[in-house]
Amino acid sequence: MDIRTRDVPEQHVVTEQRSVDQAALEAWLPGAMARVAAAATEAGGVLGTGAWTYLDRPGSEEPVFVVIYEGNPNEGETPVEVCAPIADAAAATRTIPAHREAYVRVTKEQVVSGALGGVYEAIEKWIGEQGLGVAAAPRETYWTDFPAAGAQDPVFDVSFPVAARG
Repeated sequence: MDIRTRDVPEQHVVTEQRSVDQAALEAWLPGAMARVAAAATEAGGVLGTGAWTYLDRPGSEEPVFVVIYEGNPNEGETPVEVCAPIADAAAATRTIPAHREAYVRVTKEQVVSGALGGVYEAIEKWIGEQGLGVAAAPRETYWTDFPAAGAQDPVFDVSFPVAARG
């Protein structure tokens, strides 16, 4: 598995949060993304593609959504937050601090085949092997049209903010 690191700039975001288990997450997430996208548009619009250079994604104009998991929805209800970064700090629900993260680019096939849990486990293991610690909740950064993607197309990144062990 190709685990990489990157620096993520501070992000002002509009959000929607709910405590969900896996079944409720699958039902809630598409609507939450649509509502957050509408809120981002109302707040002045989502950031343009130039703001996403840290993602190194193929020339997409798709909006970016960050989904933060405070636990594992496969194990029961956990708080999940859908975020859409915006330019206007005053219109933001909150600000995600700048951070360094370890991440894996995930293909649609990995998601639909049930291999996503192994991605999370591999990243966590790698973080420990590098002498780092998990600094905040894991997240998925969506940056393309998932339903339209082919099986081998990258569809989102799974990441964990990291920091040196103190």
